[in-house]
Amino acid sequence: MTDQSRIRLRTLIWASATDASPATQLRAFSRFLGRVLVCFSILCFTLSGYLGFVHHWLFTHWTKAEAIVLNGEMQQLSSGSSGTGRLLGSSSKSFFFHCTVSYTVGGKSLRSQLNSPYSPYRIDAQTSLSPGQSVEILYESGNPSHIRLANNPFEITVTGSIKAALLFLLPGLLLAFAAKVRPIGS
Repeated sequence: MTDQSRIRLRTLIWASATDASPATQLRAFSRFLGRVLVCFSILCFTLSGYLGFVHHWLFTHWTKAEAIVLNGEMQQLSSGSSGTGRLLGSSSKSFFFHCTVSYTVGGKSLRSQLNSPYSPYRIDAQTSLSPGQSVEILYESGNPSHIRLANNPFEITVTGSIKAALLFLLPGLLLAFAAKVRPIGS
């Protein structure tokens, strides 16, 4: 292809894009937006596959047990900019309940440290775990002192990821197919 033919092709593409009717431009934008939404849904489906694998791995390599919260304290995690004023940056605070739990593994009583899910609100962190409360945990079979919450309400789940994928996929497909349909008389 020669330079002159490339210039003509670019000119034709630019002219057709700028001279297109509003209906044609709307269809082109709808098709583009539909494709973007379908791509986001593919990412969400991929994420759900990964989450499914992690969930399976956790429940095959970790063991579920009941633990009792013995004691603990409210803690705060701060992150953000080094500035002091509002204009220089922002910071965020997260609260969590750091506690000691007692649980039984193979007839032997163990104690370990556990954190509640982080929350931007102090009251949420205070009510998630409290002394004397029974909580389900998972402990690593090879290292029983390594524990985590079994049912963390703030974790992204497989079903949540699939729902998000469908929320992107359905409108994306509708937009992509609606953009291909030509009105009668066109």
